[in-house]
Amino acid sequence: MTVEAIERPAGTAQSALVDRESPVPVFLQVEQDLRRQILSGALASGAHFPPELQLAECFGVSRMTVRRALEGLARERLIRRVHGVGTIVTPPPRPVSCDLDSLISFAEQLERQGHRAVTRVDLQMLAQPPESVRLGLGLGEGLEAVALRRVISIEKRPLLVNTSWLSPQRFPGMEHAPLVEGSLWKTLQSRYGAVASRAENMIEIVIASCDEARLLFLEENQPVQRLTGRAFDSEGNPLEYSIVLWSGNVRFRFSSKRD
Repeated sequence: MTVEAIERPAGTAQSALVDRESPVPVFLQVEQDLRRQILSGALASGAHFPPELQLAECFGVSRMTVRRALEGLARERLIRRVHGVGTIVTPPPRPVSCDLDSLISFAEQLERQGHRAVTRVDLQMLAQPPESVRLGLGLGEGLEAVALRRVISIEKRPLLVNTSWLSPQRFPGMEHAPLVEGSLWKTLQSRYGAVASRAENMIEIVIASCDEARLLFLEENQPVQRLTGRAFDSEGNPLEYSIVLWSGNVRFRFSSKRD
């Protein structure tokens, strides 16, 4: 399979593929573009890259620049460079599973499956929640909520973006509280004594926004799986309203029973 995805539409100036005025080094721009194509699936697993000279011509850069970009992708195990064969896109990480019947955090579920999950807090602040969130948490009109957005990655690849909304009246100071071991629920339990006893979830396919695609290394407007849920305490009070966007190969598990 050839890497046709790297080719640009006819008439596109090669120099337009990189921004010479950007503070981002040219080799890193090339690396980021190739990484995005690999993680979005535009460059399929097992595909062969064109030779370095052809890539250099495509991007309008030197061969040394392309070589440096490929070295970065090789360190992340996104490509394999085999002597006599060429550069090959490596298979994506093995599928992960998410058990919707479990109240264990996604990061801990990934760890139990043998993955090394890395959580990065991307946003933590007070903000005006969407109407659906406000109603879901039972907040009054005009009240702010705590917004906490985390990016969870495995093998240096973003797997999901989890945005949690919390009531600042129920969890005062949570807009700047550090997470215990990187876990929201460990923090809520140790700091506020809050324990979830029930959750409601809804799965749907949506189109990733520009910001969401950036966080997940995807193409803008690419379909992703969205999991919207609420967690409740033992008395039925809502504790968290979460919106989780998944990329990659994820399988959801849940059970059902007749009423």
